Amino acid sequence: MKKIFISAMLLCSSVLGFAQLVEIQSIDKIALPEGVSVDKATLSPDGSFVVFSQNTKGGLHKMDINSREISMISQNGNSFDLKIADDGTVVFRESKTAENKLRYTSLKAVSPRGVETTLVAPTRNLNGFAVSGTNVMTVDNNVCAAKSLNGGVAVQMPVASIRYGQLCIDGKVISPNGTDGASYLWASISPNGTKVCYYYVSGGCYVANIDGSNPVFVGNIRAAKWLNDLTVVGMHDIDNGEVVTSSKLIAASIDGKVKQELTTDESMAMYPSTNGKGIAYSTPAGELFIINLK
Repeated sequence: MKKIFISAMLLCSSVLGFAQLVEIQSIDKIALPEGVSVDKATLSPDGSFVVFSQNTKGGLHKMDINSREISMISQNGNSFDLKIADDGTVVFRESKTAENKLRYTSLKAVSPRGVETTLVAPTRNLNGFAVSGTNVMTVDNNVCAAKSLNGGVAVQMPVASIRYGQLCIDGKVISPNGTDGASYLWASISPNGTKVCYYYVSGGCYVANIDGSNPVFVGNIRAAKWLNDLTVVGMHDIDNGEVVTSSKLIAASIDGKVKQELTTDESMAMYPSTNGKGIAYSTPAGELFIINLK
């Protein structure tokens, strides 16, 4: 029995990679209310709730992890690039089609009490936004602005965004891997504000300095999120041209030297969201899982 146990441990180590970047305490499947199907969930900083869109219904929804109580935040909100401030305020894009048939996007914030605030009025050029603590930095038509959610003095922070396929910081194109025929996705700034993580189409996931210098390939993972200043977590998904056939989450060090598989191919884990203490992910079937870290 002891030999079997040791062999199993060695196999697990092999699957996880050369070294452990994170220690997993448990992976919990969250029991969802009947009829609820989760797509692209975002985990709150304290881990008490998630905000998600649904595969079968529109809008943004907030669910308390313990009670499973669900409330609608916005009928037109977008789960893409959604962020949650330290006080639980949800910041998100909301898009609507105007009478001129053009689509406009505003930036909204909903407080824990359900009070909605418009941070950026409907615009055609909301390049990007960032949230740190209770501060929001926006880039609208390449103009940067800092806002405080609690009425205090706003703190400036860098904002990563994608404009016409190019990677920008504070509205300025940096595109570390070049601009000719290049296309970038899923850009985000490290917690300490010194690095940018992004996906270079046909090239994989990279981390570069905030000015675009020294781009480092960290792995063939997509939709990566910062777990901490030294580690990102993304998905490695495979499809057959029509549907996703396998997907797993992988943690990678920002120097690209260490990788760790957090789930298996069969888990169908997609679109991770991290808060430093846990990782939420959904599956194509609309399931919700949370990885609890030690």
